[in-house]
Amino acid sequence: MRLYRPKSIRRLLLIGFVLVVVPLMVALIYAMYSVDQLVDQGQQALFATVRTTHGSEQLADAITDMERNARQYKVLGDAALLEVYHENHQKFLDTAKQLAVLNLSDKQRERLDKIVKVEGVINDALISTPHDAPETAAVVEDFSRLARDARKMLVDNRKLVEQEVEWLDANGARVQRGLVVQAMALVPGAMILSGIFTILITRPIRQVDMAIRRLGEGDFSKPAHIVGPRDLEQLGERLDWMRTRLLEVEQDKNRFLQRISHELKTPLTAIREGSELLNEEVVGSLNAQQAEIVAILKNNTLQLQKLIEDLLDYNMASSRGSQLHIEQVDLRPLILSVLEDHKFATLARQLLLETDLQPVKLDGDRAKLRTLVDNLVSNAVKFSPEQGCLRIRLEERNEQAILEVADSGPGIPVEERRRVFDAFYQGSSTAIVHARGTGLGLSIAREYAQAHDGYIEVIDSEGTGACVRVVLPIEKSEVMSA
Repeated sequence: MRLYRPKSIRRLLLIGFVLVVVPLMVALIYAMYSVDQLVDQGQQALFATVRTTHGSEQLADAITDMERNARQYKVLGDAALLEVYHENHQKFLDTAKQLAVLNLSDKQRERLDKIVKVEGVINDALISTPHDAPETAAVVEDFSRLARDARKMLVDNRKLVEQEVEWLDANGARVQRGLVVQAMALVPGAMILSGIFTILITRPIRQVDMAIRRLGEGDFSKPAHIVGPRDLEQLGERLDWMRTRLLEVEQDKNRFLQRISHELKTPLTAIREGSELLNEEVVGSLNAQQAEIVAILKNNTLQLQKLIEDLLDYNMASSRGSQLHIEQVDLRPLILSVLEDHKFATLARQLLLETDLQPVKLDGDRAKLRTLVDNLVSNAVKFSPEQGCLRIRLEERNEQAILEVADSGPGIPVEERRRVFDAFYQGSSTAIVHARGTGLGLSIAREYAQAHDGYIEVIDSEGTGACVRVVLPIEKSEVMSA
């Protein structure tokens, strides 16, 4: 079953944004709603307690005023004082009604009903009995009990305020815990989702990058398989199509090099053998001019043969299918043998040869290592001026064989040191006429060094000229040699 894949990287980014941001937005909205609700509840509780406190204080004040008026009426018997008492009585009733509609506790409501009932009994007694009657004096004393009950209502209200504050604290703590739990769940979740979508987004891009790098390095063996959004998968299909086309071109190039090299070697052999016969005067003696022409012809046939051999070596070196024939190789005699082959070239150019060759043995392909050394020495001889110096050093360091070949020529500019190992590249130093070539020697050397798990580089020379260093491991890994 194929998992859902977005059609484009843009849609994948949008899905990731929605899945990461929307939960955070919902949590933020919920947090704002919870806080607003908590604030509203606190405001409502505050307003209710303030109104209840204010009503209780007014009720207590009304009881105090009625008690004062009743006592004055009991002593003086003035009807005006009774009229003032009725006004405070009405104020008391209005305040009691206002308190009754508020959100009182059961205890407060019970106490309020009791106050209203007792006050009604006192009011009836004051109206129905004379001011100097014993009953009037008795009911007036009941105002003290009403005042105590009113003060108890204030105390109850303070306790209610404390309860409301505790409830708000508890509710705020609950909301806070809920927000903390949400944050603990959403933040790691958002980070996990961000990590997942980062992988989903960057993985196909890395796959595309690796596919392009393999194509750039000439490795056409692995298909460009891209897993991700459909537009990147289509890009991977185009890259794989390009890979197959480049593979076909590479195979055509290899066949062309093999065929053209073979076709060129046949007539070249006849020309070289003919020039040898002429040079040896088998078919007759030659005058001085004829001998010079034959020498030029022989020299150019040898150069052409070397160019063809370089093409064949490069074709073999760049072929991923070529295998190494691993054996233990003693590099010191191998290098001396290569120098012996170039003896006549060094003598002709009057080059001073300086060697510092330590005995070093490593696991490698003898033929390819010889070609590697031969190309380096040939390159150094070619770029060295007459009566120049050729320095060759071999040593073992940290279980690695290090070979340095230096000349006293014009050197290699820093900006060209990486490109000199590219096939057919000829730098500015090739302005020297005798140094012109195919530009394959260092490229072949790099391919053979990499085939041995090593590397080659241009380093700063101790004097003038260029210095090329080759670093090879002493023991070849079994995986690479298989």
